[in-house]
Amino acid sequence: MASIVATTLLTSGSATLLASLIGIPLGAKCARRGGLSGLRMVVRTLYGLPPVVVGVLVYLALSNRGPLSELDLLFTVPAMILAQTLLVLPLVWGGTWSAFDAITEGHREALDLLALDARNRLRVEVGLVWRGVLNGVALGFGRAIAEVGSVLMVGGNIAGQTRVLTTSIVLETSRGDLGAAVAQGGLLLLLALAAMFLIEGLRMVRPRGAAGRSPQALPDAMARAHDGYVWPLISIKRKGVTVLDVEEVVVRGGEILVVMGASGAGKSTLLRAIAGLLADVEGVPVKRGRGGVGRVAQHPVMLTSHPAAEVELVDPARAGLLEGLGLDEVAERPAAVLSGGERQRVSLARALALTPSVLILDEFTSGLDLPTTLAVEAVVRRAADEGAVVVLATHDLAQARRLGDRRMLLAAGRLVDEGSETAALLLGEVQG
Repeated sequence: MASIVATTLLTSGSATLLASLIGIPLGAKCARRGGLSGLRMVVRTLYGLPPVVVGVLVYLALSNRGPLSELDLLFTVPAMILAQTLLVLPLVWGGTWSAFDAITEGHREALDLLALDARNRLRVEVGLVWRGVLNGVALGFGRAIAEVGSVLMVGGNIAGQTRVLTTSIVLETSRGDLGAAVAQGGLLLLLALAAMFLIEGLRMVRPRGAAGRSPQALPDAMARAHDGYVWPLISIKRKGVTVLDVEEVVVRGGEILVVMGASGAGKSTLLRAIAGLLADVEGVPVKRGRGGVGRVAQHPVMLTSHPAAEVELVDPARAGLLEGLGLDEVAERPAAVLSGGERQRVSLARALALTPSVLILDEFTSGLDLPTTLAVEAVVRRAADEGAVVVLATHDLAQARRLGDRRMLLAAGRLVDEGSETAALLLGEVQG
């Protein structure tokens, strides 16, 4: 019985692992691309792929006349693993795809600006939705350990070699030994239950940061110098409606450009365009990754489990940014319990960890008290003084006066002349 249990776990565990190594990257890629409704339907249809159909296909491939006959794998454990991998793969693939659909546009844009390599990006994305991914893996393992058709056909149920619990139950039932069959069925259920408890335990784990970090000084260089950009026109349409139409947008290195306007005026859209995040804006000469664009979104997101990991994701050597932004006491605090203001500062720390040449800030102090706001503004001013392009949107007229070297007013997606009556009304709305 011990060998049967061992073969069962080896076969189903290996198949689930192989399916995960293939299915998780596939699901992630499909979710990033978007659309693909036809392929999604096919994958979901394969959730119910009959084991006997897989068994026939693998048998034909491995038999004497099959294309893989030279491997001599028929009636071996590897053949059983291959068959179960094909059964499990759609569940892991589809489960990961559905889990990755939950990654928000804000998370994707933050990752885009970091320009991580494919492996690290996948690691971060799985970290964001790993409980959903584990659900797909759990479903896959459950299907593998419970199926009998494919392993019986390609494994042969050979005693001491390819016999697993499901095929053993079939054998004992055919012999009329129902007591042994029921006992083995109970054992199979216990194994499946133990595996599910293990997976559920992994789902309940709360990632924690390393304890005992030493305080680090604020980096010598906050940002990199940049000459600036000029866009003759930034025009954006959504569903046939022009939401932004701004001519002669100029940003300069060493200068803080403040964008103001009422809610819905197009400030966030303009900032996303300047950051190079809108595919329909042509000629945006922005770099991503180190020395590129750092951004604090209007609704900042966390990419990791705690603030210290956010900075380490970009550059561990710049961990001192947390202390410089007053976050040293919450560096190891779980992301889920951070306040809105703390998330804003963590997002700024992550942006500055890039040593950016362009810094985009959208309502970046809306959740902060005045003393903290002033301290954060000093950090932003330092980045501009070091030559970076800084563009910020704010409803706070006092902040605009403190920080702004130049001001841009928007109304209904278009520039407004500061000397106009409309500008006076807008500034009144902003101030109020």
